[in-house]
Amino acid sequence: MLIGSTRLQIEVKSNKKIMKRILMVLAPREFRDLEYIVPRSFFELAQIDVISTSTEYISVWRFWYNVKHNWLISDYKKENFDAIVFVGWVWSLELVNNQDLEQMANFYMQSWKIVAAICAAPRNLLSWWVANWKKITWNNWDNNFEKLAIENWAIPEMKWVVVDSNLITWYWPESVESFARAIIERLNNN
Repeated sequence: MLIGSTRLQIEVKSNKKIMKRILMVLAPREFRDLEYIVPRSFFELAQIDVISTSTEYISVWRFWYNVKHNWLISDYKKENFDAIVFVGWVWSLELVNNQDLEQMANFYMQSWKIVAAICAAPRNLLSWWVANWKKITWNNWDNNFEKLAIENWAIPEMKWVVVDSNLITWYWPESVESFARAIIERLNNN
C-alpha cells in the first residue's frame, strides 16, 4: 500500500514487524519543532520505530510543544538503533560537549549506520570529527560554517539535503520532507 501525496510516497508493508529503529536527539530546550515533528511523522508512516531522547526528560520548544522522553541519552545502548537523527536549532549546539552523543555518533559512522543532522546540528558532527572527508550542509546563520567545515576536514556543500554514504545533513525547512525521505530510503537499502 502506498501512502502520501504526489511529492512523496512511502511504501507501508502491512505484514512486517517494525524492523528499523531511529533515535532522535533533541536539545532540552528550544529545539525546532518542525525539524522533529515532520520527520518523525514520515518515519512512523514508514513503520519505523522512533524513540526520542535528550539530556533531560522533557524537551520544550518556545511555543510550548513538549516532548517527553522515557530515557536520557546516557541510558541508551548505541547498538540498539539503525540511525541517529540530531534535531537542530541553535540550542542543539549545547549538546556538543556530551560525550555519550559523541561516542554514539562516531560508533554509527564507523559501523556504517545512518547519522543524520538538521540545521545547526551538523556543527556538532564537525566538532566530534564525524564528518571527516564527507560532504555536509548546514544553516550558515553566522557565515562561519564553511570555514569550520574545512578546518574539520569536511566538504561543505550549499544544498538543502546532502547524502554522503551514511551521513545525511539538511538545512532548510522547505526540504524537511526530502530529509526524512533520504533517511527512509537509506534505511530501506541497508
